[in-house]
Amino acid sequence: MLKGTSHMMIGAATGIGVAVWTQSPPINTALFVCIGAVTALVPDLDVNGKLANKITIEKKWLVLFFTVAGLLLALYSYFMLFGMKQASGFILSVGLLLLPRLFIKQRMMLFLTGALVLYTGWYINESWIMYIGLFILFASLVSHRTWTHSIIGILFFYFVAAEIERVYPIDGLLTVLVLSYMSHLLADMKMLPANKKGTKFFYPLWKKEF
Repeated sequence: MLKGTSHMMIGAATGIGVAVWTQSPPINTALFVCIGAVTALVPDLDVNGKLANKITIEKKWLVLFFTVAGLLLALYSYFMLFGMKQASGFILSVGLLLLPRLFIKQRMMLFLTGALVLYTGWYINESWIMYIGLFILFASLVSHRTWTHSIIGILFFYFVAAEIERVYPIDGLLTVLVLSYMSHLLADMKMLPANKKGTKFFYPLWKKEF
């Protein structure tokens, strides 16, 4: 299986290819190289990979938030509540202190990140950010090498890319985004010696690996 660095290099090369094809100026060429490298990692948002780790809200900050909330609730319960309400407050505070450490995993962090991106896009009224948030949410809920590695995943990402290109109408941008995404799926195919598994292009209708 190809590593993230290899996918990034292929994506960057895709960006250069599109820049040459569209005869882009140097600044657009540099932009396409960066966009291609990052976009080539997008299909692997469904797994604990380079891009998922980079964009995900760090667990330590969420744990810190719940820890502070739990301690404040414990203090409030001790000084302000009595009887069953006080006991309930203490139980809830213990839950806030312990549960995040036990149950918050990478996928949950990715889901929360997607939800935050979606909310941010809605709050500032930027539809392309909302679409990115929706894709992150989608990737956080599916199994690795399934939906995001299929034609359906390509189509979903195409709508995200088309919205980005609508807001930022740079010649060749949509092509870089879509081809860089597709480059990941092609590089994951069985025909390459580095891959033990292939790409399920027609998932979920046909689960054959190519």
